[in-house]
Amino acid sequence: MEAGKQRLKIGLILYVLLLSIAALPPLTGNTALIAYFWSFLQMLALVMSLNFITGFTGYVNFGHIAYYGIGAYTVAYLTTMTRVDPYVFIPAAAITSAALAYLIGRPILRIRGPYFAITTLGLGEAVRVIIVNIPAFNYSEGLPIAAYFTYNVISSYIAMYTTVATLFILTLYLRRTRFGYMLESIREDEDAAESMGVNTAKAKLAAYVLSSACAGVIGGLTAITHVYAHPGFFSITLNVSVLASLLMGGGGTLLGPLVGAGLFFFISDALLIRFPYLHLVIFGAVVMAVTLALPRGLSHLIYRYPKISGKIADA
Repeated sequence: MEAGKQRLKIGLILYVLLLSIAALPPLTGNTALIAYFWSFLQMLALVMSLNFITGFTGYVNFGHIAYYGIGAYTVAYLTTMTRVDPYVFIPAAAITSAALAYLIGRPILRIRGPYFAITTLGLGEAVRVIIVNIPAFNYSEGLPIAAYFTYNVISSYIAMYTTVATLFILTLYLRRTRFGYMLESIREDEDAAESMGVNTAKAKLAAYVLSSACAGVIGGLTAITHVYAHPGFFSITLNVSVLASLLMGGGGTLLGPLVGAGLFFFISDALLIRFPYLHLVIFGAVVMAVTLALPRGLSHLIYRYPKISGKIADA
């Protein structure tokens, strides 16, 4: 129990520190700095949203990016149709992604292990192909929305900042509730969880829908920031990056998404500058080495050393 409280304190301290630092860029008025930190917050938000299904239940989801793209297209399409401020349609992005996740999740969540991962692998590409063949979505050219509202970089930043803070609170809540414990029991041993009376089918579906709804919100906010929704939102590369970040940091934890997203974002950015043609190869090797050496993620290193974790908790 004491160890659990200490882990909670460490997570709270580091997230409060992050949110405090992230509140500074808008005060500087530096557009480049704001854009840079916005990109980091976006990556962190995606990792935190994926954590609800992959981290808590252990179901590796390669189709997370599909709901991110659906959220983007929902906001862009409704904006072009109504010419209303796109922020009004963020709830619609969440609802649309959640509804599709419910319909898709009911059959595919019956599959376990690597079979589930393989099944979801083509989901983003399948959705992309469908969307680029729909005339209302302007085929492969996408939907620009710049003409329908006045873009404000500060508003965009505040929206993503608020999303990260909300996801942090939601993760903290899940870690302390019966529903969160149910999801963790599925990750540890699904058959044993069922034998103990856990309705694993409903729990997995709820986590999948929640994760997808959050991805839809992030996609909608990204479409507003880019003033454009396009097929690139369904990039499998982004999905792999988000999944790699979660695996490196540690799934099912409060601190894991922050550690993984931070390392991925800043280290991959530095490698891109120094090794523009080899950065993906180098970083791929780093990810493999970390996941093999630390299957539970880098965040668990802090908990392995009582002196370090104690100093952080007492800070």
